[in-house]
Amino acid sequence: MPFKLSRCINLRHPAQEQVAEFYRKVLGFEVDGKVGQAFEMNTDPIRFFVDKAESRELVLELLVPDLDKARDELVAAGCQVICWEGKGQDCYVRDPFGTTYNLWEEPDAFK
Repeated sequence: MPFKLSRCINLRHPAQEQVAEFYRKVLGFEVDGKVGQAFEMNTDPIRFFVDKAESRELVLELLVPDLDKARDELVAAGCQVICWEGKGQDCYVRDPFGTTYNLWEEPDAFK
């Protein structure tokens, strides 16, 4: 199963509003809008999101050609499913070393 790191990074934090305001004021990242409940920040070429969560967590995104097959392979390799909402939504897995990834099915990225 091939994997590609996407240009999306999601910072999940309990103080979502304050975090987004810090990045806006201090770092100069513009808020482009909201995707679901997450603020999307303009940090070209990275798509940077600030989302509400119970604890702080940085989530990287992996593009995969087949979502379910990727999940099965990662679980077999020792990863844990954290959240699984299905294709086009949050599908989080945590590797054995504590890094969390959102799996995103995008077969065209592998052509």
